[in-house]
Amino acid sequence: MSGPERSSGIGLTALILGVLLFSTVEVASKLMQIGDGIAGSNPFWLACFRFVITGLVLAAPARSELRRRNVRIGLRDWMVLFGVGLVGVTLMASLFHLGIMFLPANIAALIFSCNPVFVVLFAALMLSEKITLRKLGAVLLCLTGVGALAKDRADGVGLQGILIMAAATLAFALYTVFSKKIIPRYGALTIITLASLIGGVILLPIAFTLEGVPFSEYGAVDWFGTVYLAIFGTAIGYFLYIHGIGHVGAGTGSMAFFLKPFAAAFFAWLILDEKFSTPEILAGIFILAGMITALTPGKSSRAKPQRR
Repeated sequence: MSGPERSSGIGLTALILGVLLFSTVEVASKLMQIGDGIAGSNPFWLACFRFVITGLVLAAPARSELRRRNVRIGLRDWMVLFGVGLVGVTLMASLFHLGIMFLPANIAALIFSCNPVFVVLFAALMLSEKITLRKLGAVLLCLTGVGALAKDRADGVGLQGILIMAAATLAFALYTVFSKKIIPRYGALTIITLASLIGGVILLPIAFTLEGVPFSEYGAVDWFGTVYLAIFGTAIGYFLYIHGIGHVGAGTGSMAFFLKPFAAAFFAWLILDEKFSTPEILAGIFILAGMITALTPGKSSRAKPQRR
């Protein structure tokens, strides 16, 4: 096997492992809400701990990346990163964990998997990328799927949870587009690390005000689950995902996200015995069709210029 082929194989393996780790987040969060777990019922503290720990775990490799890029972070940089952390962690993570309180894990994962579609739309609006009928069609397909879930609302699928998770999905899409604009300067790992720390710290007073100090009631399930979410579901998951994209390209990386709803549904069935109803399967078909439409390159993107 040649060097490039070996590198691509390692990258693809890392990419798939990263997506599989992402796919366990909803199930792990749900386990801390049912049975002996209570951390899942304190979504603001859970989001806070998850991302502060993530930032601390990734701090050393992020510092090395900054040194390699020879970047010194000034006041303007901190303001930019503050905004990214506020949207991508404080807002997104708190809404995400709050939404899981009102949804089965498999439905939460299905809705959140819409985020690549909205990344395509926001990129067109904010990064001067062309808005095409294909992109608008992708958004329409995903919205149809979410609408079908809202209409069905069976098996514990509440409208409140759908709306909250949809808002978290939009926040994550905005975070992704914001990050895309500044990745050339800071690097993806640095952005994830600093956004995690900034967003997590902002959540501290919010969690204390809304949820008090519930830690005396936390058991082994809660602390183990929180550490798992931070280290495996977020820090290692992001690291593997970024490492994989660096070896196989962003296009393949986006396509790999198709694995998440299937893997998350499998884990939810295996661990939580969650099943999809017929209307939920139909909604999932619309959402996956939207993802395929959004992430599959159009004819103009596949065409390569001829050399003269």
